[in-house]
Amino acid sequence: MDIIHFDVDTELQKYLKGDVRAESLQQIVGREEFLHINCISIKSGSKADKDVLSLFPSLHLLITRTVGTDHIDLDYCRKRGIEVKNILDYGAFNIAEHVFALLLAGTRNILSTQSEIRSGKFTYKGHLSIALKEKTLGVVGTGRIGLEVIARAKAFGMTVIAYDVIQNKKAQEELGYEYVELEKLAGESDIITLHAPFLESTHHIINEKIISTMKDGAVLINTARGELIDTEALVKHISKFRFVGLDVLEGEKTFSNDHPLLKFENVVITPHVAFYSDASVKKIAEETMRIISEFTE
Repeated sequence: MDIIHFDVDTELQKYLKGDVRAESLQQIVGREEFLHINCISIKSGSKADKDVLSLFPSLHLLITRTVGTDHIDLDYCRKRGIEVKNILDYGAFNIAEHVFALLLAGTRNILSTQSEIRSGKFTYKGHLSIALKEKTLGVVGTGRIGLEVIARAKAFGMTVIAYDVIQNKKAQEELGYEYVELEKLAGESDIITLHAPFLESTHHIINEKIISTMKDGAVLINTARGELIDTEALVKHISKFRFVGLDVLEGEKTFSNDHPLLKFENVVITPHVAFYSDASVKKIAEETMRIISEFTE
């Protein structure tokens, strides 16, 4: 089987076997070498639409090294008979850890104290933090990642409420949290963290109406998909939040230094790195090669 791996960084390159390339699908042009390619693997930086996939007439297998598939034209793949595979779990704990990295950075003033420290000022005054113990965490989406977050929240002594259209009763009993409606979650949570997939039904699930029901001084964390939050509404009501930690942004592929959220001191943005650790890179490569091996058997 002729294979090309696109969107490969230097760390992943150490573990993937075959033809690995840094370029995304949007950076390629029609080449004769693609005519006989049977399999490609990509990341969310590549949009696998009809125009791009038509450059690969012999393609039988498309692997996205992600959980989500919203960057792939699945209908076109079905018509072409291209089998699409994703990696359902390359370590949900990685994203959960990043949630708490953002959360603690905001609630414990890790970043906001640095300017004073670097200026030679060493004082706790003016930097009252928020303890997580006995605070209410609202988790939107109780899939693998959401449950990893809940487990860690329980270790901090937090009360957890959750919203999901599909309720995991077994996990609810084991981890000890309560399912509530989204509006109730927004109104009762001290901290809200998003772990829902990006679907038509979840687009702007955090909108002006939901934000208006949140507590003053709430903390909002998003490591799922940027499109879950209505950015315009978030900007409009940004003063309502003590802290907003975002690993994803709406329209992040066109991010630039004039992004409206960059001017607010209570916002911290990381560049979609929650998944990216030494453990996840190896797991992603292993799963990619396993899928290829099983397909060719």
